[in-house]
Amino acid sequence: MATDAQIQANRANAKRSSGPKTDDGKARSRLNALKHGLRATTVNFVLPHEDPAELESKIQEWIDDYQPTNAIERELVSRAARISWSLDRAERYETALLAKQVRKAMLRSRAKRVAKVCDLGRKLFYMAGKRLLPISGPAWTDDPSAFVARLEETPEGAQWLLDRWVEMRCLIISNENWTFLDQFRFVRLLGKQPLAAIDDPELNEIFLAWETIEDHWGTRFWLQMQELTPYEDPAFSAWRVWREIVPRPESAEAGVEFLRSIAEREIERLQDLIVDLEEIEGDDAVELAEQASFSASDAAERLRRFQTARTRELLRTIDLLAKLRKAETQPRKAEKRTPKEPNPPVPPPAPRKPPAPRPSYRSDSIETLVAEGMTDYLAKLLEAGERPSRSPQIGANEPNPPSPTAGGRPASAREVPDTSPNRRRRNSLAGGSGLS
Repeated sequence: MATDAQIQANRANAKRSSGPKTDDGKARSRLNALKHGLRATTVNFVLPHEDPAELESKIQEWIDDYQPTNAIERELVSRAARISWSLDRAERYETALLAKQVRKAMLRSRAKRVAKVCDLGRKLFYMAGKRLLPISGPAWTDDPSAFVARLEETPEGAQWLLDRWVEMRCLIISNENWTFLDQFRFVRLLGKQPLAAIDDPELNEIFLAWETIEDHWGTRFWLQMQELTPYEDPAFSAWRVWREIVPRPESAEAGVEFLRSIAEREIERLQDLIVDLEEIEGDDAVELAEQASFSASDAAERLRRFQTARTRELLRTIDLLAKLRKAETQPRKAEKRTPKEPNPPVPPPAPRKPPAPRPSYRSDSIETLVAEGMTDYLAKLLEAGERPSRSPQIGANEPNPPSPTAGGRPASAREVPDTSPNRRRRNSLAGGSGLS
């Protein structure tokens, strides 16, 4: 718990640092948490790094183009100009965002190439020595020609080789003594193995030049390399011996001049190579910049949504202004127009006649059906359980109830014998038509 002295001290400190007092200080402090100001609604339309005169000039250009005639149109034109101002700001933000992304991509690409150059240089100057165990030694194949070729693929690698050859030339000009490491680096920079001096004419002449500069410099170096070469190396052979396959330089000065000519030749070749590689790298840099010129980050997606929304708002504002102007000019055009004559009334359609009823033979009597020769139709009606009416006036167009059968007759029903005088006539008619 704070003591009274601490509380009083806190109050005194609060009075000293209570924030800005002036209006300018308060206006600046309002922008402390501002990131890009694209969706800001409580700050001014002009950010600290922007010029207010440019915004006023833009608004005036819109007013001069649209020529508003009242306060409403002037407000719409000013609003459209401010929306256009925010869209310009969004484009500048997008440009800065993509430029930063492109620079990072190019720097990362160069960092990868430099790391590759350092790794290849370390492998080129690596001296394996004898292997004490089968698993000892480098984890890569010791091929200096491959290392030099890969270094010459990039401007950074070619520049690394050029710097090493400049060091060799300085050593040759200074007439200083050559060490074992200097001789090893000179041979490896040529992409060759020291043991190949007994077969390679140029390399053999280099060793003989060292012999003329100082006695036994060349042979001693070759014997040391033979001793340090692993037995598993294909270039190693216990029966190999030193030999001279080219004539020696005439003097030490001639030997120094020969070594210097080799260094000058490599320096000139690498300088031309760097020029060609830089041209190729320029094309690659353009392709890399194009690949990095699109951002799929959340910030870029929010920016695209903001641009879409503001563009839609700008189009709606312009469309509203056009509608207001059209509404103002509409009554004037209506006064000049002559009224059109009303169209004559359309006569009502004639009533349709009802369709003629289709004849139904169910309302005819049995005698009529038999007289007309429709015995087959009568037989089908009887098979379906329908009986034509005796008189057409009663029960027309209605099916007769099915006649009860012996199996389907209810138990309470009784048969009533037909005692009418026409029973014999009906039976004769039914027998004559083939009905039973």
